[in-house]
Amino acid sequence: MSIHIKVNNTEYPAAISGANNDRTWDGRDTKIITLTMTHDEAAALLPDNTPWSIVQRETVNVLDEQGQPTGETKEVVNEYDNSEYSLAGDITDHRNGTVSIKMGKPTESELSEATVTALVGQTITPRRAVALRPMIEQAAKSFTDAEAAKSPELVARWADHIGEVVASGDRMSDTDNDGVLHVYRVNDGHGHTTQSDWPPHSTPAMWTIIDLEHAGTQDDPIPAARGMEYTYGLYYKDPEDTKLYLCERMGEAAGGKIVLQYLPHELVGQYFTAV
Repeated sequence: MSIHIKVNNTEYPAAISGANNDRTWDGRDTKIITLTMTHDEAAALLPDNTPWSIVQRETVNVLDEQGQPTGETKEVVNEYDNSEYSLAGDITDHRNGTVSIKMGKPTESELSEATVTALVGQTITPRRAVALRPMIEQAAKSFTDAEAAKSPELVARWADHIGEVVASGDRMSDTDNDGVLHVYRVNDGHGHTTQSDWPPHSTPAMWTIIDLEHAGTQDDPIPAARGMEYTYGLYYKDPEDTKLYLCERMGEAAGGKIVLQYLPHELVGQYFTAV
């Protein structure tokens, strides 16, 4: 098996090792890449935030239908994205024509600092960030649904507001069962006091997910969810059977909306047509 790194669609033979919690570099996870090149060439190849991957090439026997070798071989190539190791660290010159460069993952504190800096335009203390959070959430209430759906991190987090009263149309963010953050809206007539066992992602009778990132066409269907608001004339992808469905109903004009507590495959012939 041969190992390469791939940068800008070019492969370079390499030896690679890794370390978790690198004590010499703030406890971050790192990959050490050894290359046949000079110090300056390595520095130019892998500066900070360079997308790169590990490519494994292996020659294997071709097998017949009975699993026996045919005498022929083929090359199997596997590629693994490593762009999350985005920080360029120390470069060691081994004085034999090879160098090793250390690539590291940002730490949680670095990611948090970068996020806050991007939001407010400058580095601030954690205490100041906490003080600004309520103001950010208040400002997010003026967002359109499209703006809120594209910026769920700015919308009030449901888990931080347990025991508070929410009214029809109020929006909060919550993570679904896959850990993805979405924005949800309180359904008409379902204002309530939030409780720890009533998270938006699992109480579709009270909350509707807002998803405006997909066009609702056959090429770009909207991911379906229980309790979401469906629009007649748009296409949805069912998460359970992964099939495509058109939302339509006799007598209903395209563009009309309805909140359903079921997935498309459960309402075929009533509100959906399989495509």
